[in-house]
Amino acid sequence: MSTVLLLHGALATERQMLSLKALLPDHNVLSLTFSGHGDRTTEPLDFMRFVDDINAVVARDGAKQVHLFGYSMGGYAALLYARKFPERVLSVITLGSILVWNEEALQKELRKLDPVMMEQKVPAFARMLSEWHGESDWRKVVVGVADRMTDLARSPLLTDEVVQYIQCPVLCCVGDGDTSADPERTRQFASRLKNARTMILPNTRHPFEDVDLTAFVPELQAFWKDAEFSR
Repeated sequence: MSTVLLLHGALATERQMLSLKALLPDHNVLSLTFSGHGDRTTEPLDFMRFVDDINAVVARDGAKQVHLFGYSMGGYAALLYARKFPERVLSVITLGSILVWNEEALQKELRKLDPVMMEQKVPAFARMLSEWHGESDWRKVVVGVADRMTDLARSPLLTDEVVQYIQCPVLCCVGDGDTSADPERTRQFASRLKNARTMILPNTRHPFEDVDLTAFVPELQAFWKDAEFSR
């Protein structure tokens, strides 16, 4: 039974991955809540901490190698982990991850990360964030995510030097209607990897709940099987 580690996106917790986890009964499925999120809001919200978070879960489980699935921010963290610990990663799947940042992409995302605007325009989403991170801390999480996005746009962590050391199979998935990750930028990033391809999901926007998981899961399982066979 292969081990799969599911990594949530920015502003979320491991609860975001419950619907996907339920569709993978034949795998040893792990998940986590990243530092700076959920009940860990006292910890720094930082990508290198995310890599440590992943490693702690892998070590605790005792799995020698894992498949990493990362949604949005989780996909970026998964690739950083694959660079640092290549011997522990069988494959990486990213979904809706902004892998190539520029100023235009940054400003588009920052406009969505205003706690006051969220409370006014998307109150249901703001209430969900309050439930996930706590009434007193959810705004801090939003600001922290905005700061990390700004850092990535100004000083990317997935540089050409880093990318060249990612050897495992990588599947970069993005919805055809995703205006955050953007299909063309996703293709551009995948072309920089030694062993990667892109999958465009039809009729799919950026939100995780927009993904047709029943159609998506067989694609994930086929990719994991191929990755194991090719080793």
